[in-house]
Amino acid sequence: LCCNKCYQRSGIKPRHVHYDHQAKYIFETLIPEAQERIPDLELGDIAILYPAAWIGDAIANAAQEKGFGTVRADGNAIYPRSSRAMRWLEQCAVWCCGGWKTGVPRFSKLVSEGTRLFNEALPSDEQSLGFQRALMTFLWARRDSTINLHTWLSEFRAEILKDYFEACRTLDDERIIFERFLLRTSPGKASEELTLRLFCGHGDENDRINLTTLHSSKGREFRVVVLFGMDKGRLPRNGANEREIREARRLFYVGFTRAEEEIHIICTKGNASPFAMELGQRLQNT
Repeated sequence: LCCNKCYQRSGIKPRHVHYDHQAKYIFETLIPEAQERIPDLELGDIAILYPAAWIGDAIANAAQEKGFGTVRADGNAIYPRSSRAMRWLEQCAVWCCGGWKTGVPRFSKLVSEGTRLFNEALPSDEQSLGFQRALMTFLWARRDSTINLHTWLSEFRAEILKDYFEACRTLDDERIIFERFLLRTSPGKASEELTLRLFCGHGDENDRINLTTLHSSKGREFRVVVLFGMDKGRLPRNGANEREIREARRLFYVGFTRAEEEIHIICTKGNASPFAMELGQRLQNT
């Protein structure tokens, strides 16, 4: 194996069980062990990459169950990372989860970003001041990281967001994204147990593990990378033609080269991707 990176530790880990159980292994064993080996490792330095968004659902569910915050950037993300309103709400949640004490983020930043977001509804200084007061009143009364996210969002909408969304015609798409997200956190949904802490990672984005597809990982690097779902029939898919096999191989090595220090490959025992098998043979011969 020839590479210009220094891989201090790498390994292919065949697992007997289903994806849900394999995902639990990552959070119960693999990540804690990596944290012991690398004392200054932050969760944001870790990425879990997989062939398709639906496979990432098992990872996201296991992370939530084990109390790990995540940043998800695939087609099944709970909301689009490109949403200005949702990113602002995330920062408001960070403030409620301790930012009010640490000054990260500063309340003045929340006000300025919120004012820019709802600029159409805040034409005067008096209205901007009213927005600032309403935001402070709302957030100050909810300085608790254990608050149920759906409750927090519903109250935020009722007390502040509803009027501003209605007054800003340019934010129709943002309003729709918010309403869909609110629905996904409602009772009876998979995300109903989300708290503010899990929503925002109880800090900045470096407190959350990165979840994304192999394709979306291009151009990014992480200290520790876990390639998940590296199975035959997933990478490459069953019945793939020669062009698709070449593309799958390219994606596998894109994922492999995202790692700066450690790379871990999770596959189902007896059904490993031929690319993982090939890599294992190369590692044994070096």
